[in-house]
Amino acid sequence: MKKVVLHFGKGSLYSGFEAVVAELFLPNHQYPIRVTSSLPAAPAIAAAQQQWQSLYRTRHQNQALRIQLLHQEGSRYSDEAFTAACQQLTTELNTWLRSAEFCTIELLLRTELGRRDEIQIILETWDSQLRKLPWHLWRFFEDYPKAEATLSGEAWRAPSLVHTAARRARLLAVLGDSQTIDTQADFELLRQLPQAELMMLESPSRPLLNEQLWQPQGWDVFFFAGHSQTDGDQGRIYLNEQESLTIPQLKHALAQAIANGLKIAIFNSCDGLGLAQQLSDLQIPYIIVMREPVPDPVAHQFLRHFLNAFAAGATFHLAVREARQRLEGVEGELPCATWLPVVWQNPAAPPLYWRDLCLHRALHQRDRTSDWAGAIAAVGVSALVIAVRALGLLEPLELAAYDRLMRQRPVEPIDSRLIVIEISQEDTSQYGYPLPDQTLAAAVERLTQLQPAAIGMDLHRPQARGPGYDRLMQQFETHPNLFMVCAYGASDRSYEPPVSFSKAQIASQIGFSDLLIDGTAPPATAVVRRDLAAETPQSHQVVRRHLLSYDTSLQPSPSSCTTPYSFSFQLAFEYLWQQGVSPLDVNAEQRWQFGAVSLQELPQRFVGYQALEAQTSQILLNYRSNQPGQRLTLSQVLAGELDRDLIQDHLVMIGYTAPVSRDYFYTPYGSMPGVWIHAHMVSQLVSSVLDQRPLLQALPQWRSWQWGDALWILGWTAGSSAGMVYVRRLGQYGWVVIGLSQLSLYQICLLALARGLWLPWVPTALSLLLAAGWLSAWPRLSSSKPLSKLSAQPGSK
Repeated sequence: MKKVVLHFGKGSLYSGFEAVVAELFLPNHQYPIRVTSSLPAAPAIAAAQQQWQSLYRTRHQNQALRIQLLHQEGSRYSDEAFTAACQQLTTELNTWLRSAEFCTIELLLRTELGRRDEIQIILETWDSQLRKLPWHLWRFFEDYPKAEATLSGEAWRAPSLVHTAARRARLLAVLGDSQTIDTQADFELLRQLPQAELMMLESPSRPLLNEQLWQPQGWDVFFFAGHSQTDGDQGRIYLNEQESLTIPQLKHALAQAIANGLKIAIFNSCDGLGLAQQLSDLQIPYIIVMREPVPDPVAHQFLRHFLNAFAAGATFHLAVREARQRLEGVEGELPCATWLPVVWQNPAAPPLYWRDLCLHRALHQRDRTSDWAGAIAAVGVSALVIAVRALGLLEPLELAAYDRLMRQRPVEPIDSRLIVIEISQEDTSQYGYPLPDQTLAAAVERLTQLQPAAIGMDLHRPQARGPGYDRLMQQFETHPNLFMVCAYGASDRSYEPPVSFSKAQIASQIGFSDLLIDGTAPPATAVVRRDLAAETPQSHQVVRRHLLSYDTSLQPSPSSCTTPYSFSFQLAFEYLWQQGVSPLDVNAEQRWQFGAVSLQELPQRFVGYQALEAQTSQILLNYRSNQPGQRLTLSQVLAGELDRDLIQDHLVMIGYTAPVSRDYFYTPYGSMPGVWIHAHMVSQLVSSVLDQRPLLQALPQWRSWQWGDALWILGWTAGSSAGMVYVRRLGQYGWVVIGLSQLSLYQICLLALARGLWLPWVPTALSLLLAAGWLSAWPRLSSSKPLSKLSAQPGSK
């Protein structure tokens, strides 16, 4: 918010103002912009103001006003004369402010201020006539819809902003002498304020009012409704039919209330400029008064509109402006209603919002209610999310989020140890589908001449496919590093191992090609499927896990695919054995171990998975963000377009990529041929042992009890809840903490996954949102707006 202070200095409307100083305070600027100008004498304004005031008071002589006495005997009134007086005063004021002497200041304001800026125009003067002018009618305010004029004396110091200890705004409402007026309507409007603790004193005695102002817990707002008046420069309020008092008579009590946190005084009563002047000497930040006698309907309408706008989030100044402008609706019956409200403020007071009264408190005081609300949010919401997660309800969301994080990881280099020979659509068009045995045998012969470490064929060959079958089978007998696949989960005999293979060959040169596919029936568990899809795969059926081995004795139906090891497992074992890695073994924890790398099997619950099957040995598949190996085609092999250095001592895999094979599956990276999925699996095992590339892990857990995930969710929720509570104490938006927490959580989860750790992103993010919702709703749920009402007969304590 931008602030303009106009110092009028010495002078009057009769003599003019020789030195009018304008100071413009801009955000993030240490020093103000300062210019000096002047204003000429304007006795016509003084005369017009006195004429308007006389006619206004005469017009309202017999109406229900919040003033004790009106002395306007002998005055005559007509609507025409009153309208003319209004126009005359408005014209004289704007003519005066457009004078050549004042142009320097207006030019500065219109140059430095934007039409959308929120602006305080503070008029600093001791001249009583200057204060009575309708400054809101200055045409400058028509061009700046978020500007508001306020009054101030010339003697002030920065207020000591102390915040009350309560979470809700504390209001002390005094309903004074109410003869001929309805002050209960004011009280009902105050009762509707959100997050407010209201104390009402109805027709109190002076000792009772004094006692309440001295309350050590302090008040944020002092409100008075009833009769009042100004005599000269001294204001007076009427507490009841017998007692009245001036501000100096409450000087010490009011000073103590201000020291305890009083920020606003509202006198919804008549003729209050004298009250504001005397109260400003005590350095209260903000005061609202009525400059003239105020009809009861105007007082009610202004209070209603002001409270609604202020509580809805408008600044104090703009709430007053909005309330004044909305009084135009009653000016048909009550002319000049918009002229009555006046704000008097300390120029050093910062902009004020309703939330400042509700959420601020002394930093050294603990808001136990908020602390308990935060603790309940952290523990209760975390427990709820963990329970919902354990039922598997979050699994689809967690797996989808996991896929997103996988795709966001940094690009990795290609695994140079791996060569994938694709049987493309061009190859099947040239050689036929399925690929004939003699063509496959010819390709294998060319490859074996280049001495690869191992050759794996992701092809099913239970029976001969044309001539050359014996030639192909002879290759397996000659080269023990040659591997083929079968599918133990398929009932079709087309996926059995070659009929000519011995049991020893099936165990040592055959690997099953079955893949674990999430999203297949039954919904709670993934099932083992053969690698050749019988139907078009669905986008929610995704390969995320790496099947290493299974217990053949648990196979529900007989199968000739009796190898207990996966295709990728066989190839990785062969390559690592040739690299001199310690033989594969089962360690003391009953885990597969290659050298120093232990393959930890997935338990029944693992991060997002909540119902994994227990009959297989499986780990998560840590896909490379790039393709896992170099790509060649079958035609290149048969044409002899191979470099020995490219093949020698490398892992070679052969498989279909032609769409006719229907050997495609969805992965976190989209649709992918089966041979490339197996290549990712082989690369994962080999890279983890030789390159220390991380296998995907989870936070610590004991069997299926995910206590590490639970602590992670609880810790994030507790920390963010505490941060939200703390920031809201300082008057800021707690949702900023949640937003930053969500952003930080996402980045941490992404960074962790890139380093091999799958963190529970979705349940943590959900827990943060639910906790934030709880903390936002808690003030409304807990703010029953406690109401206290004290009434006293005159003279009682």
